[in-house]
Amino acid sequence: MRTTVFLPALALVAAAWVLPASAAEKAQTFVDKAAVGGTFEVESSQLAIKMSKDADVKKFADMMISDHEKANADLEALAKQEGLKVPGKLDKKHQALLDELGKAGANFDAPYIKAQLDGHQETVKMFEQYADNGDNNALQNFAVKTLPTLRTHLQTIEEMSNRVGATK
Repeated sequence: MRTTVFLPALALVAAAWVLPASAAEKAQTFVDKAAVGGTFEVESSQLAIKMSKDADVKKFADMMISDHEKANADLEALAKQEGLKVPGKLDKKHQALLDELGKAGANFDAPYIKAQLDGHQETVKMFEQYADNGDNNALQNFAVKTLPTLRTHLQTIEEMSNRVGATK
């Protein structure tokens, strides 16, 4: 009889240990992707300030730097509070894209806006999914709070993309 009671209790204890780890992994994945994306936005936009000849592109890049530096700082503080780690550098995909942008020279604007368009489409989708189905309430709130700014960025980029010759 004691064995019968003990095994279900042990299963509950094991589940309590396993479930938070699984939730933490999902939260960590969101933090990783959001942090890398935000860092890319800042670094690529710093390149835009230096390399673009278009005043509107520079104005947009300035907005990207300001908005994403704030979001990155908020995410970093939140991740620390939640016991999650923020990546210290770009992943290979984003570093390669940044390197390519750095080599674009006079043709910088179209690939920059294309990278912004692709990145923001992906990021808005990821933030919407995490806002709806996230496994960490604090990060879900961050996603909800950040989405309006990301959607504004996406709308601005969509409007600019045709003008600078960035293809969807």
